[in-house]
Amino acid sequence: MNSTGEFKQEHARLLKRALTCDAAELHTILRSAESEVIRAALKNVALEPEHLQNLLQRRDLDATLLTNICKHKMSHTRSVVNQLLAHPLINPQQIKMVLERLHLLELLNIAILPGQGADVRIAAEHQLCMRLPTAPLGNKITLARRATYPILEALMLEGHPQVIEPCLNNPRMKEAAIYRYLHGQNVGAESINKIARHPRWSKRPNIRYAILRNRHTPKRLFTQFLCGIPPQQARQLLWSKHLKPAQKEWIRDILGKKSV
Repeated sequence: MNSTGEFKQEHARLLKRALTCDAAELHTILRSAESEVIRAALKNVALEPEHLQNLLQRRDLDATLLTNICKHKMSHTRSVVNQLLAHPLINPQQIKMVLERLHLLELLNIAILPGQGADVRIAAEHQLCMRLPTAPLGNKITLARRATYPILEALMLEGHPQVIEPCLNNPRMKEAAIYRYLHGQNVGAESINKIARHPRWSKRPNIRYAILRNRHTPKRLFTQFLCGIPPQQARQLLWSKHLKPAQKEWIRDILGKKSV
């Protein structure tokens, strides 16, 4: 038999070993085998997450092989996910493939992981924001307590009153998201009250003025904040197209008292 035939026979034996060997030998094969043999090993019934973890320590894996690992039924375990997402050769499509298989709170853990790569964090945040409309309210409240800013902004814009307060308490919240929410379509009196009495946000001038420009702001709160701004700024509110006629009457009443 010539050398080509011997090589083919040896290669076939190696493929069979990769497909049928026990767990201990599988570790040895995955450490040094070439791509075709590794693809066979991925079908071995003895394969465990630890095998994938060891395999992902290799830096010579090609794109096709990384995709096969991303699709593997064991790739959703936390240890394998973390190593996959940290692999230097993983591409955006493969990152998306991995993240799509995770639950909401698993995605959150990826997004807030210290030292997480920007591309992975942004992809996890995007995936979370896409799923928010169908997420249970309890999960949204949990996200509001722990999430990063882009997720908080998306949660605020949905306008669920039960979610607003944990969003406001989250140290990652920014004034811009609250300001946009107060100018959005899903704001209501209950949520405005939560913002207006919040110790961190209620004293911000831009937030207070946005509350005054909202047609859903209750009278007690409206008049309280109105008394705290200069008369010239109060007069500007009379030109607002957003306010109700009753609110403009409240403004005139306050201005009349100030002029006395």
